[in-house]
Amino acid sequence: MARPTGERRSTYHHGNLRLALIDAGMGLASTGGPEAVVLREVARSVGVTANAAYRHFDTLSEFKRAVALKALTEMGAAIAAHLDRVVVAEPNDPRAAAIAHLREVGRGYVLFALEEPGLFRMAMSEPSALALPAPDADHGPDWDGRPKPDHYLMAALDRLVEVEALSPESVPGAALACWATAHGLSTLLPNLSTAMSSDERQAGIDAVLDILLKGLTG
Repeated sequence: MARPTGERRSTYHHGNLRLALIDAGMGLASTGGPEAVVLREVARSVGVTANAAYRHFDTLSEFKRAVALKALTEMGAAIAAHLDRVVVAEPNDPRAAAIAHLREVGRGYVLFALEEPGLFRMAMSEPSALALPAPDADHGPDWDGRPKPDHYLMAALDRLVEVEALSPESVPGAALACWATAHGLSTLLPNLSTAMSSDERQAGIDAVLDILLKGLTG
C-alpha cells in the first residue's frame, strides 16, 4: 500500500504542491465554504502528509487566506466572463452603454454568489475583499495575474465619468453604493432560495440594479 502513495506524492516534487493544496482547498470551499477548509483534509486529498503541507503554509490561517485570494480571483474571472457574454447586447449610445455595463458588473457579482455560494463566502473571508474600493487604489491584476472584482467596478465607474453620466467627485460615493447593493443582494438572496423562484430572483436583481442606476445617473 505504501508504494501507490509514494507514487502519488512524487507528482508534487517540482514546487507545485503549494498550488495543488490551494486547488484542493478550493474544492472544499466550493462545497462547504471557509469552514470546510481544513489543511489536514486538503493534504490527504492530494496524497501528502499534513507535515508536508505545513512546509508551504505556516498556519491554517495562512493557507485559508491563500485559498480566499484564489477564490477572489475566480470571482473576478466569473465577472469578466459574464461581461464578455453580454457585451454584444450593449446599446449603441455611449451613455446608455456605460450604464448597461455597470448594471452587468453588478449582476455578474451577484450571479457568482448565487452560483458559487461556497466560493463566494471563501472569497469574502479575505479582508481585502471587504475593503471599500478607492479611486486611486491599485485595481490591477492579483497575485496570479487576473483582475480582482473591484477592478471591474472602478473601470465601469470610470466609463460613466467618461460619458459624463457621473461626476468625478461622485465616484467614491458611487463605489460604496454599488458595492453595498451588489454585496447586499449576494448575501441576502442565497438565504431566500426556497422562498423565491429563479425568475423572481432575477426580477429582484433587475429591479434593485435599476433603482441604483437611476439614483447614480438620473
